[in-house]
Amino acid sequence: MRKIGSHPTPDQKRDIALRRSRLQDKVDAFQRQAGSILHAVANDADDSWGDEDTREAYTGAEFDGVGEEDGDGLGSAAEGHYRPQSLGNRPPDGRMDAEHILLHLPSHLGRSWCDGNAAEDLAKAELRLREGQLNDSLHHIRIALGHKSYLFRNNVRPARTQRLKTRAWGEVHAVESTVQHHARVYNRARQSIVDLGAEASLLDRYKVLERHDLRTDTTVIAPNVRGQRNKSLPWFWSMDVCRDADVGAWMNDCRHILFHERSDDAQKMDLNVVYRVHWLRAKAQKTRWIEELQCLQVEMESAVRYFRHQEQFWKEKHELIEPQTQPGHAVWAARQNAMWHSMATQADSRFMDLLKSHPPPDFAEVIRPHSNRSLPLS
Repeated sequence: MRKIGSHPTPDQKRDIALRRSRLQDKVDAFQRQAGSILHAVANDADDSWGDEDTREAYTGAEFDGVGEEDGDGLGSAAEGHYRPQSLGNRPPDGRMDAEHILLHLPSHLGRSWCDGNAAEDLAKAELRLREGQLNDSLHHIRIALGHKSYLFRNNVRPARTQRLKTRAWGEVHAVESTVQHHARVYNRARQSIVDLGAEASLLDRYKVLERHDLRTDTTVIAPNVRGQRNKSLPWFWSMDVCRDADVGAWMNDCRHILFHERSDDAQKMDLNVVYRVHWLRAKAQKTRWIEELQCLQVEMESAVRYFRHQEQFWKEKHELIEPQTQPGHAVWAARQNAMWHSMATQADSRFMDLLKSHPPPDFAEVIRPHSNRSLPLS
């Protein structure tokens, strides 16, 4: 339905009806099996879990035409946007399309129902399966976006004829449909773990996938482009997703990249280039943060040493002045000495308290030329 649009032909309508019929048979079989299992778990005849109007089915309509605002000028991938049938507005005959039926899973019933009907083990099992589904979806999204970037750089931009451009854009639209599909699967699986009462740490790891996260920006693999220093890829590129692409070539301080001749290996090489540039930028940013932290520690020490230097300077001035002949000068020098001593003592105390409450990590420790350890402030 999403591919066909809102104006299907008679042949397409017939094909849709056949597919819905086969899907309906599978859904009915699953619902009967789920009903018997849930009744056996609950040990009662409560049919409240069978209410399908309690929640709106997720359709993923926000990802329709994603990529049409890309920096590469990608147009809309679908001629007609899919308009899902609302559960609250059923057809007059009361029947619902098979793709809109909510399956009787613990995530649909809710964690409170599972806890109250001795179905906690089912909820935990689905939570583990959903986590694997999230990992798989992110893996496929990353591979598809890398493939899309490869197509832009190697097929779309070098094309000089209308035939080549049409073929190249057709490949891009096909990959875009794959990205949209896995994005819908991801957000639906994430909503399921929310309904299952997932912990905050798990929800922080698997964030909500937004439309702008799926944009393809090929300038990320061109490090010489101006204004790209502080730009970063979306959050899921930094995750350690299971079954990820080979990272050996870029995690070894990015010393080299493997180049291949085959087209599929070239796509993998291009994806490694994206990883490599992103990793180098993150490494450079981390190095700048470490340098700023080390400079801050040195500046704190330098401030205390400067106050100590001024204290000693005015102390020597006071010793050279004759109080009988120059009483005003002696009082002024003593005052300056006391002021700089107070500033040095307060700064040293506050800086030491700050370092004790927020100690710098070992990799940001200030190393002196003739010492293997950092020196105290005073």
